[in-house]
Amino acid sequence: MQNHELLLIGSVGGGIGAWARIVIRDEFVSKGIASWKIVMAINLLGSAVAGIALRMTEGSFGWAFFSLGFLGGFTTFSSMCVDIVVQWIAGRRRWAVTVAMGTMIGGPLIAWICSFITAMFWARSSISTAAIASLAGRRVAHHISGLVGITMGGFIGTGIRIFMQFLAPAIGFPVWTATALVNVIGSGFAGFVFRWLCSLDANGVALHDPSRRLTLERLLIFGFAGGLTTMSTLSIEIVEAMHHSLLTALLIGGVNLVVGLTLTILGWWIAYRCFPARESIGQIPISNKVK
Repeated sequence: MQNHELLLIGSVGGGIGAWARIVIRDEFVSKGIASWKIVMAINLLGSAVAGIALRMTEGSFGWAFFSLGFLGGFTTFSSMCVDIVVQWIAGRRRWAVTVAMGTMIGGPLIAWICSFITAMFWARSSISTAAIASLAGRRVAHHISGLVGITMGGFIGTGIRIFMQFLAPAIGFPVWTATALVNVIGSGFAGFVFRWLCSLDANGVALHDPSRRLTLERLLIFGFAGGLTTMSTLSIEIVEAMHHSLLTALLIGGVNLVVGLTLTILGWWIAYRCFPARESIGQIPISNKVK
């Protein structure tokens, strides 16, 4: 398949993946589970499936839609960085470290284990398709209502990510540099937008009414930043780098985490400085925040 075909197919998959991430998140948040725990679990799950998807034929329709697109949009590096910053500012330092280390170490580890086990039982060509679960019942209307905004944002974000992953080797850079670039930029963007959406105006009134805030969250953070950034691809890149050099693998992980968190804090600080009246972190409903 041509690169432009892969980009289009992958972008569609990324939009659907971003929507699937929010469907799962909302279902578990409605049951009282903290959002950051769900995002961490999604990133680890996505990394595990990405390890299995390594057996798919690169350049095929299934690989473009599922591995390049769906899993990239399903997992999210930017939301992880925002989670770490929020937990740290809220004084939950232990949980902040848990999110960072659990995802950055656990993701590549579980991807490697799943890839190894898959290689033992299936040939490379045996995995060519993937099933996408559907939801039924009274929650469907709620999830469908966010479909357009999330998938549109995810489509655009994923398209940019895939384009950068194609561009990097074409101009002489390794693919991991493209993933790192979109991850850190997306994290800074998510940090800014999340803080901006939590701001009050000079009179202490919420800058955005609830419906407008939800719409912007779906489009800009759930969709765009979620599709632009990816934990599943990062996990695979770390695993592949370990086959050649442990130092390179540590470099890839370190650059993504350190620079991603730095830009998340910077984006957060810029938004903090732009709006005169701001609530404390304790007032932000953690269970209902981005992801």
